[in-house]
Amino acid sequence: MSEHILEVKNLCKYFGGVKAVDGISLKVPKNKIQAIIGPNGAGKSTTLNLLSGTYFPTSGNISYLDKDVTTLALHQRVHLGIARTFQKIRLFKQLSVLDNVIAGFHIHHHIPFWEYIIPAKAFKKDRQDCQEEAMGLLKFVGLSDRAHDRAGSLAYGQQRLLEIARALATRPQLFMLDEPAAGLNDTEVQFLMDRLIELKEKNMTIIVVEHNMKLVMNVADQIFVMDHGEYLFDGQPADVQSNPKVIAAYLGADDEVSV
Repeated sequence: MSEHILEVKNLCKYFGGVKAVDGISLKVPKNKIQAIIGPNGAGKSTTLNLLSGTYFPTSGNISYLDKDVTTLALHQRVHLGIARTFQKIRLFKQLSVLDNVIAGFHIHHHIPFWEYIIPAKAFKKDRQDCQEEAMGLLKFVGLSDRAHDRAGSLAYGQQRLLEIARALATRPQLFMLDEPAAGLNDTEVQFLMDRLIELKEKNMTIIVVEHNMKLVMNVADQIFVMDHGEYLFDGQPADVQSNPKVIAAYLGADDEVSV
């Protein structure tokens, strides 16, 4: 079996005459944090949408754990162990914080349909198990004390952390995050960095699209740089930080990426 959890070959996504992603190839090693960076409009989020099954590519292919998943939809990839968060928060804001996380466990339920109408022993045990695991995830993201509050009442940064907890409820092997630090203050960013490193230490592979260079440079094992939908450079953080092409296209100046 390959040492890479995800392999992408010549991936393209065209919207009419616009080449949002053009010929991207990428190998993501297992149990590492892979960052994807680039200026606005570089195609980063489109790439993540392709990797997660939100979009289908115009051409190229995607392999996950040596299985071709190019034509599988997002919900099908979730069942294989791929989860993601979105740049725009997608919570059930009228539900409680706890119920938002419990919703993420739906792919693991094996309860006969009739027990949802007339709850029996198996249904009650499944619900209890989900609640216990959900509370553990809320503690992991620092929201256990808000479990019974309405999700929409949380501050913006807390809603981002809740979305992470809900995605983790699907028990992914590959976790993709789109701008997870957006709207977080410095303390919350540090907390998020610690959580991502802890997930990696638990043998989870992470792909993160992010503009916050402090986060990227401190957690990423590898960084893939895009510009105008195309590959620009990839390497370890120190290599990216000092590469003239990256600085010119995105970072602007060396002091912008100091950590």
